[in-house]
Amino acid sequence: MDQIKCFLDSMSTSDIINSVVALAAIGTIILTIMMIRESKLMRKFYTTPDINIFLEFAEASPTLLFIVIENSGAGTAIDVKFELIKDYNFYNDFDTLKLGNKGIIKNGVRNFYPKQKFRYFISSLDGDFEEKSSDSIKLKLNYKLENGKENSKFYELYIEEYLGGGMFTPGDTHIRQISYRLEQIQKDFNKITSIIVSENK
Repeated sequence: MDQIKCFLDSMSTSDIINSVVALAAIGTIILTIMMIRESKLMRKFYTTPDINIFLEFAEASPTLLFIVIENSGAGTAIDVKFELIKDYNFYNDFDTLKLGNKGIIKNGVRNFYPKQKFRYFISSLDGDFEEKSSDSIKLKLNYKLENGKENSKFYELYIEEYLGGGMFTPGDTHIRQISYRLEQIQKDFNKITSIIVSENK
């Protein structure tokens, strides 16, 4: 403590002022560097897309399978292209288009904007449910950032990982409730029809 006091006593007023100014300058430089770094991180966040691909089942039916492609990031992906490495193997006869021939999976998209979403029907898992649900889909995604940098991502979608959602009766969404009510109306209509037919025999 005495050594520090002696050191300060030996310094002139101008030396003390210069020291304070130098410390303030160093602090300013450090803050500037931190602000520049923060600015770069913010700019990267707002220009970086985050494309997610996942499977989901229809709200009104737990066997109708869809694929969803969504940009949940804050940046735009440019010149987006897909390579379907492994397609779904159990298409039904009424499935007019396979996954590789649908929308942006076939044609790509020039600009995939933030919060933009694409949803495509794949097929129904009715009949041989166990075998169909053990299948998987594999895709490779290629796109560019706004600065021209090229990126690629690989997706493996296993259907069995999306099972177990089930259906509530009458349901917890408007679509499921509408579907449930229509089924009830159809049942009531069938009962009334059968009664009228039996009485007129």
